[in-house]
Amino acid sequence: MKIYNDINEFQGINNAVVTIGLFDGVHLGHVKILDRLKKIAQNEQGETLAITFNPHPRLVLNKENAQIKLLNSLPEKIKLLEKAGLDHLLIIPFTEKFAELSPDEFIGRILIEKIHPSHVVVGYNHTFGKNAGGDFIDLRNFAIEKKFKVEEVAAQKLGKSSISSSKIRLLLEKGDIEEANAMLGYPYFISGKVVRGQQLGKLLGFPTANIEPEDKNKLIPAKGVYACRVERLGKIYKGMANIGNRPTVNGSSLTIEANIFDFDDDIYDETISIHLIARIRDEKKFGSLDLLKKQLSEDRESISKMLI
Repeated sequence: MKIYNDINEFQGINNAVVTIGLFDGVHLGHVKILDRLKKIAQNEQGETLAITFNPHPRLVLNKENAQIKLLNSLPEKIKLLEKAGLDHLLIIPFTEKFAELSPDEFIGRILIEKIHPSHVVVGYNHTFGKNAGGDFIDLRNFAIEKKFKVEEVAAQKLGKSSISSSKIRLLLEKGDIEEANAMLGYPYFISGKVVRGQQLGKLLGFPTANIEPEDKNKLIPAKGVYACRVERLGKIYKGMANIGNRPTVNGSSLTIEANIFDFDDDIYDETISIHLIARIRDEKKFGSLDLLKKQLSEDRESISKMLI
């Protein structure tokens, strides 16, 4: 996948089959759009292009009260879009000036002048331009005028629930990791640099890799102990993760740490990803370190059976 970090880097492609969106989470609803994009490109001998924006518009337009927490850092999103099999990814820097483009200006200056699409595929709730003023009806009208094809992909459902980034965020905040993973289509993961902690895990015989997320706006799921898999240098290891404040030792700051099973390499300053599989219990304050150690042994045993 070829990546362009600015519209001026984009040189144009033949028979561009394009989608536009934030793609936060690259969940199953997004995958449906991307699969349709690839199918059209295959039928029309074209190349696929996804247009996305960075940072998230709400972080720019509502700086003082931005409440948005992201399912993906930008590197995580790129990794997922590449895995989806796209040919090209254009990341447009989202600024206050860019946000002032009207729907007409966005279509004219970006889509028509720079991209020259043959086909545009968007999700059912796609909006564009200043104040999200453009919708699919507007896009369809532009398509008739500018002679490109458009298609809208319906909402995807899991059971009776429509899949959306906002719904996945709520599930993660509640600690319902398995339902969130079902909507994502993969285990939710947190990537970050391994940093030095208080070495408590090592003292207890359960050394942990503490990570600092690569994006401060990354959504951290509910506190608790999780079965996880840890990705390091392309290799996957079983493990258990703790998200919380470590109340047994009166911790105050939130930490994200993973005990990697059967692993003892020094990985400080490396970037790893913790993939959360299941939440097995709440974080709890124990009366002593011995009781905590006993619980960790039980956690490891049950997680080892779960991750066979």
